[in-house]
Amino acid sequence: MKNEKVGFNSVESRIIQLIASEVPNKQIALELNYSQRMVEYYISNISKKLEVHTRVGIVVKAFQNNILH
Repeated sequence: MKNEKVGFNSVESRIIQLIASEVPNKQIALELNYSQRMVEYYISNISKKLEVHTRVGIVVKAFQNNILH
């Protein structure tokens, strides 16, 4: 992330929180009333912004960058 602040919209922030709580994609989709494919799209965008490739990577980077507390 090269020391730059990454911004997330409210849906992305909520998905990050749910991933950190170990909620599977299917359940995230049900909770947010989105298709599972839309959730996967959001997770892909989050991964790109954080420059990671896994759900664990999302959580680690989110904590490192004070996105999750």
